[in-house]
Amino acid sequence: MTWTRHRPKALSWALLLAFVLVIGVTVHRYTAGGTPLTDDLLGLAVRLAVLVLIALAYLRTGGSTTASREGLVVHNGIRATEVPAAAITAVQEDPRRGGVVALLTTGQGVELPGVPLTDVRQVRRALAGR
Repeated sequence: MTWTRHRPKALSWALLLAFVLVIGVTVHRYTAGGTPLTDDLLGLAVRLAVLVLIALAYLRTGGSTTASREGLVVHNGIRATEVPAAAITAVQEDPRRGGVVALLTTGQGVELPGVPLTDVRQVRRALAGR
């Protein structure tokens, strides 16, 4: 069974606008002749860092969870993590995050993106193979 956390359209448009704005200001700054690129390496580094943060924020808003008898495949928007069923001790609601968390034998909790609070039972059933 697979659940997907979709990115809100308003957030996608806002982040795209911010990305275009930073690129536009950077291009204007260096093509207008006011500041030579070699004199503003710190400013360029800050702009690149802002672009990376915008891209990471966009990626982190998505994600998916796939549950099967073999375990969980959790994609948090940036990378996919496979969790074998033997490493999962419990699947429970996490009201702080407004979602579901899988507790591992190591004591860590793995957020399950896209899984609503009402589907905890379905995740457990998928892991049990029913």
